[in-house]
Amino acid sequence: MSGTTDKAGADTPGQRGPVDHERREQILAVADDLFKAHGYRKTSVTDIAREIGVSGAYLYKFFNSKQAIGEAVCARALASMDDALRAVVERDQPATRRLRDLLQTLLQEGLRLFLKERRLHDIVVVSIENQWAVTEEHNQVVYDAIQRIVSDGRESGEFERKTPLDEVCTAIRVTAAAYAHPVLLSRLGNTDEMEAKLSAVTNLILRSLAP
Repeated sequence: MSGTTDKAGADTPGQRGPVDHERREQILAVADDLFKAHGYRKTSVTDIAREIGVSGAYLYKFFNSKQAIGEAVCARALASMDDALRAVVERDQPATRRLRDLLQTLLQEGLRLFLKERRLHDIVVVSIENQWAVTEEHNQVVYDAIQRIVSDGRESGEFERKTPLDEVCTAIRVTAAAYAHPVLLSRLGNTDEMEAKLSAVTNLILRSLAP
């Protein structure tokens, strides 16, 4: 794992004890494997403890609930997507190119995490339904990335300035929501169909932003 991913989830709700404890890392690694194999809903704290070889009560020294474990696992996986989005924002490229690449990155990372690796399919559905803090924070990262690129585009003259900035960014964020939701993403068809639909949506967005 990268350094960013190792630290991700360190401040998610419901954690107890030292953040860098080896047992905490083991709990999250085992939980991640069980969530992928059986799904978040079908995995219990007892299952995780049994796999490690400790009591369920022992796990509560590090996490106050199954949800706390789930949020930490989810945060680590989403951190890789967040890092990829931030990298696009920081590229030395025109805003038009970066916005197109940002939406493409959302799709590629969504496919990897939710459908190909299926690391987060079940757990993200649960987190969205229950409005976990980790998904709210991820949504903010996406919004901030969009806002930065649109602002840069306005400053460079690539994008129009008449529409309120928050209105533009919210509209793009809502349009891109399907790529961060496993169920909605899976309904967009096969990969080629997803790419074609994303291209059409991106072209429409960029036309609407033209000065």
